[in-house]
Amino acid sequence: MAFAGANFGVVLKALAGAIPPGRPALVQGTRVVSWGEFDTLTDRIAAGLQARGLKPGDIAGQMLRNTPDYMLAYFGCVKAGVVPVNVNYHYRQRELSDIFTRFGLKALFTESEFAEAARAAMPEGALTVEVGADAWAALCDTPLPADYAIHTDAQALFLTATGGTTGMPKAVMWPMDQAWAAFSIGVWQQGPGQPPFVAASLDEQVARAAAIGPDHPASTSPLLLLSPLMHGAGQFSAVIHLLKGGTLALLPAPKFDADLALDEAARLGARGMFIVGDAFAVPLADRLDARGDGAAVLASLRSITSSGAVFSPALKQRLIAHAPQLMIVDALGSSESSGTGIVITTAQGSSGGGRFQPLPGRETKLFDENLAEIPPGEGGVGIVARTGPLPLGYLGEDEKNAQTFPVIGGKRWLMTGDRARWSADGTLEFIGRDNMCINTGGEKVFPEEVEAALLAHPQVKDVRVVSQPDPRFGRKVVAVVQSEGERAALIESLDAHARSALAGYKIPRLYILTDRPLRLNNGKPDYKTAQGIADGAA
Repeated sequence: MAFAGANFGVVLKALAGAIPPGRPALVQGTRVVSWGEFDTLTDRIAAGLQARGLKPGDIAGQMLRNTPDYMLAYFGCVKAGVVPVNVNYHYRQRELSDIFTRFGLKALFTESEFAEAARAAMPEGALTVEVGADAWAALCDTPLPADYAIHTDAQALFLTATGGTTGMPKAVMWPMDQAWAAFSIGVWQQGPGQPPFVAASLDEQVARAAAIGPDHPASTSPLLLLSPLMHGAGQFSAVIHLLKGGTLALLPAPKFDADLALDEAARLGARGMFIVGDAFAVPLADRLDARGDGAAVLASLRSITSSGAVFSPALKQRLIAHAPQLMIVDALGSSESSGTGIVITTAQGSSGGGRFQPLPGRETKLFDENLAEIPPGEGGVGIVARTGPLPLGYLGEDEKNAQTFPVIGGKRWLMTGDRARWSADGTLEFIGRDNMCINTGGEKVFPEEVEAALLAHPQVKDVRVVSQPDPRFGRKVVAVVQSEGERAALIESLDAHARSALAGYKIPRLYILTDRPLRLNNGKPDYKTAQGIADGAA
C-alpha cells in the first residue's frame, strides 16, 4: 500500500537525519547548501517567522529569482506552518497590490531589485524580507527556542499561483498529502522492464533517498533546473526532487542562458535537466548545433523533462541527435493537475506514437461542453478531465471552482482546460488550451496545433497564432512569424507547408513576418505582443 504522504517539513527533517549531512541539497555556481545546512537554515527561518508573529495558515509570498534562497524561504515557511505562494517578479505595483490583497499575504520574501514595488504593494503591517539584506541574515540566524517544533499537519496547504493567462492569477490550494500522491513523490522509477518502487511509509521514502546518493547508478542528481521557480512547473519539479533527497542545481545567472546551461551541465555532471517546452529547447538546440560539442557537454545527462508548454517533436529529435542516450519526458500538466499525460521520446522513437498516454493511478476522461463523456473510440475533441488526488480549488473563487472542479457521476473531476481527442490506441492527441481557442465560421481552431505545424518549417524561429475580425467568419486565423533566413517567397512556402499538415479551416489567412521576440521574459508565449502586431497590420 502506498504511503499517503506527510507534511513536507517533516519529510525534509527526516531526510536530513538519514542523508549524509555533507551531501549537496542546493547548488548554484560556487554556492553549495548541504543537506545538513538545508535542515538547519530552514529551522531557523521557521523559528524567525514564528518570532515575528507569523502563525500557521498565514500566507507568505516568494517573489524571488532562481536561487537557493527561494527553496530556503519555501521550506522555512512550511516548517512554520506558514503557507508559501509563488509571486511573479515581473508584476508591477498595481498587479502586486491586487494579488497581495486577494491572496491575503502576511509576509513576502523578495530581492533588492523588486523590493520597492513590493513594499509599496504589501498590506499595512505585513512583513517584507529582502533576501540578501540584514533582515534575511537575521532570520537565517534565529536561535531556536526551547519549545521549537516544526508544523506536522499532512493536510497543511501550499499555494501555487497560476500564470494569469486569462486574467490575474489565481491561487491553487494544494494540501500536502494530496500533492504527495498527485506529484508521485513516493514513486521511484527503476530499470527498464521493472515496475516502479512505491514507498509504503515515510521510513521507506527516507531509506530510499539516503541509499541513492549522487554516485548511485539510479541517481537523477544533480537536476539542473532551468525554468523559473516562480512558476508551478519549475516549483513542482524542485519540490519533488528535494523530497526524494536529490541535489537541485540552479544557473548562476539572473536569466536563462543556453550556453551557460550547457557549460553547467558539463561542470556539474548533471543527470537531469528540467525545461518548459520550446522556449528553452529552441535556444538549447540552436547553441548545440552552433557549438558542436553536444556529445561532450551532455555526456552525463540521462533525461530532459518538460512540462507546462508545447514541446515540438522536431526539437526533441534535434536534442537527441547530440546525445543519443537521452530520454525526453514531455508531461501534459498544469498548476491545478500536476500531470494528466506523458510522452517519452528516445532515439528509438516516442511512446504512444508521440501522443500523450494518460498517467496511471488516476481516471482520465474527455468531456464535451455539456459534460457528457466522449469515450475512447469515438471522434470529437473534448476537455481533458481527471479524478484522483486533487487540490481543494482556487483560493476565494467559488464560481470558478464550480466550473473547474464539477461533480460528475458522483465523482469530483478537474476540467484541465486542455483539449484533446482519443486515438485508436487509447492515447490522447493534444489539440490546445481551451482558453486560447479561435472561433472562425463556427469551427474551433487551437493556436497550439497550428503553431506546432508551422514550427516544423525550417525557417520558422517562433510563431504565435492569433486572430483578426472578419466580416464573413467572425474571426480569421493569423500567424505572426519570427523567421530566419531569406524571406523571399517565405509566405508562399509557409502556406504550402501549413496546407500539407492542417485542415483547410485551420490554415492562417494572413501571415505576418516580424523580427520581434514572441515570448515573455519567462519563456512563455507572448500572445499579447503577437495580437498587437496583428492589430497593427489590420
